[in-house]
Amino acid sequence: MDIRKIFGSNVKKYRLKKGYTQEKLAELAEISDKVISPIETGRSFIKLEDMPKLCEVLDVEPFQLFLTNETSGEISDDLRRERVLTRLKTCKREELDLLCDILTKFIER
Repeated sequence: MDIRKIFGSNVKKYRLKKGYTQEKLAELAEISDKVISPIETGRSFIKLEDMPKLCEVLDVEPFQLFLTNETSGEISDDLRRERVLTRLKTCKREELDLLCDILTKFIER
């Protein structure tokens, strides 16, 4: 599959997930509203200097815009695990004990 189509499809998916119109996305990302449609359809590509702001507005990491459906689920699971592990690092011993008990009971169901 064409990388521009993958990228464009992901931009559209994340835009819709946020509830933005193409015009609103362009406004928030500080890019021309004339470029969003061609990007989403894979006819053109975003300028490299506009990528950080677009990702910030869509609340995604740049690599997520290049994932296919096959790879995004695997990476999404890895990101979830990493998020959980990061939060666990800040827990006190009592909280960890409680979480272990909860997980044990949940898994035993």
